[in-house]
Amino acid sequence: METFAGRGFSEGDLKYVNWWVRNEVRIRFWSRALLYAANAIVWIYVGWGLLDAYAISYPRESRLTLDIATNQSILDRIEQDRPVNMGTSQVLVFPTTEKRLDMTVDLQNPNEQWWSEFTYRFNVAGEETTARQGFILPNTITTLTELGFTPKNASSRSAQLIVDNIRWHRVEPSQVFGDYNSFVTDRFSGVTVQNIKFENVVGAGDQMTGHTTFDVVNHGAYGYWSIDYVIKLMRGTTVVGVNKVTITDLKPGETHHADLMWYDRIPAVTKTDIQPVINLLDPNAFLPSNRLQTPTTTPQSLN
Repeated sequence: METFAGRGFSEGDLKYVNWWVRNEVRIRFWSRALLYAANAIVWIYVGWGLLDAYAISYPRESRLTLDIATNQSILDRIEQDRPVNMGTSQVLVFPTTEKRLDMTVDLQNPNEQWWSEFTYRFNVAGEETTARQGFILPNTITTLTELGFTPKNASSRSAQLIVDNIRWHRVEPSQVFGDYNSFVTDRFSGVTVQNIKFENVVGAGDQMTGHTTFDVVNHGAYGYWSIDYVIKLMRGTTVVGVNKVTITDLKPGETHHADLMWYDRIPAVTKTDIQPVINLLDPNAFLPSNRLQTPTTTPQSLN
């Protein structure tokens, strides 16, 4: 049975008050100590954060930011230096005699410091022509051809270009003496095409045939083992025929005459476009010095 003393306090109340009186000082001390400790932890955390932010991590993180910016700049330069893909025109197909086809397409290289070697062929209604090796120099347009192809399907009149095994090469400054354009001008500006002429003539059986002639004149100091010339017959801006001749062993001071017959029915021709194809970045394209002699014979003729 619970007893009460004094003004109605129970024995339990008196025990609690007695315990509080005996332990109040200790409780207040440890309460303040815990508060001080918590406050100290907070300030230590804040101080460490400031110290880490401005004295320890900031220099390292600022370097990381600089490294990221530097790496991005490097990546941007790499992306800019990466060669851009070549562009192509529409493939043109011309029916010729004996159900053969002549095909041509223009290939453009927009890169100023990259040139390419590749393999190409044409697909004619599922039939592929022989794979051939091609190249294109920086910032140029070159013409690819396949002449005299006989398809199994005689009605085939369209083709697609297939280019693979593309190998890009950066122009080495040491190879072109620091200036590619000047290098090309110095190596080939002396070679010109002159006296271009096209006419229709009467052939066998009173059949009209085309006749193209022109002269390749070498006014420069370099000789060349072989130069391909792609001939396009134009009616206005439309190509109506294509062919190719090869000039070989062209020495300085020489003139080589080209004579080409067109045995197909050629529409009215208003212009003849002639484009040289030679890899001026290949040292083997040039005649060695021991073959560069003044010509003593009459100009050669290509038939």
